[in-house]
Amino acid sequence: MTMLNRRRFLSGTAAASVALLPGAAVARAETDRRLVFIIQRGAQDGLHALPPYAERSYYDGRPKIGVPPPGTEGGALKLDGLFGLHPSLTGLHRLYEEGELVVAPAVATRYRSRSHFDGQNLLENGSGEPFGASSGFLNRALASLGSAGDRTAVNVGLAAPLMLQGPAKTRTFAPSETAPLSSDFVSRLQTAYSGDPVLAEAFESAIQDSRMVSLDPQEARSINRGRNMAHTAHIIGTLLRSKEGPRVAVLESNGWDTHDGINFRSRKLFSDLDSSILALKKALGPSWKKTVVVTISEFGRTARENGSKGTDHGTGGTSFLAGGAVRGGRIIGDWPGTRDSDLLRNRDLYPANPTEGLLKGLLHDHLGVTEAALESRVFPGSRSLQPVQGLLRS
Repeated sequence: MTMLNRRRFLSGTAAASVALLPGAAVARAETDRRLVFIIQRGAQDGLHALPPYAERSYYDGRPKIGVPPPGTEGGALKLDGLFGLHPSLTGLHRLYEEGELVVAPAVATRYRSRSHFDGQNLLENGSGEPFGASSGFLNRALASLGSAGDRTAVNVGLAAPLMLQGPAKTRTFAPSETAPLSSDFVSRLQTAYSGDPVLAEAFESAIQDSRMVSLDPQEARSINRGRNMAHTAHIIGTLLRSKEGPRVAVLESNGWDTHDGINFRSRKLFSDLDSSILALKKALGPSWKKTVVVTISEFGRTARENGSKGTDHGTGGTSFLAGGAVRGGRIIGDWPGTRDSDLLRNRDLYPANPTEGLLKGLLHDHLGVTEAALESRVFPGSRSLQPVQGLLRS
């Protein structure tokens, strides 16, 4: 049996004895700092997340779906004299006021087309081209740290997201929807796997993780079907909080392709995002002060609404950086504006702030990835995209 097949076999048998979370991956790291990525699949509408309520042109382009200004019914949560947050992001608003949230508007990768599939692939592979690399930028970042890192990436689900695939070690588990295996059977599996280093190491790691979290079959089914993002986030936080646990995690959030009914659909999307980040904070406890949570999406959406009270595939979006480690209470980067003359191709929010620059600054300052590694291995061809500095507390 090949190594790959043995690992797949493990995920289907031994891993059934542990109850973990789907749609998420974690990585062990030789650092006390924690890093969580939230991938918003489908293209988050950055102008709905961060409405520039002081610009008349914002409402001219979105007469039916624009988030009302602060102080009105259903209005934005005021950040400053220009921007507010979507009203469902009450927890993030509180983090902003407490200095634990940075907001980055008008962000985008180097991708300029409209395909979710290609855009997500480019976002995760980090090469600047769809399918330009077979590994993920985060995996390569962890691998670049060498012995500071014999880093083990753990995906809970059937396959790791691309951003965690690559040379750094990975483990894969699917949460069990059946009753836990008996301790006697677990002991028998340990004995059976003892002669195979790959299975033995992976199984022992699974047992360690299972001691930190516990899911009954009903909870596992709910998480497997993506029904409880906040619960998944809480489990991630529990794993990251452990002294011997992982330090890096990826959480996937789906459903952001809001071509229609954005006002109705976004309430739940943003509420789930908000409660998930708060769940991470609660579960991490004191470790929150050493944590950064960053949200990323494949691209933004059009500045103007469409005929279905939604928006279409665009370019510039919005990213959030939350955590006790961030120098928060700020909106960073350049703001291009929403007037017709400001837009890219007369339709999209102009991509003024490169996603790669944001991530390069974060990976360098928070995990210690060198600038040389960032430019040559993690985000090849990105020399002109300078790392954003000053994201973290000194």
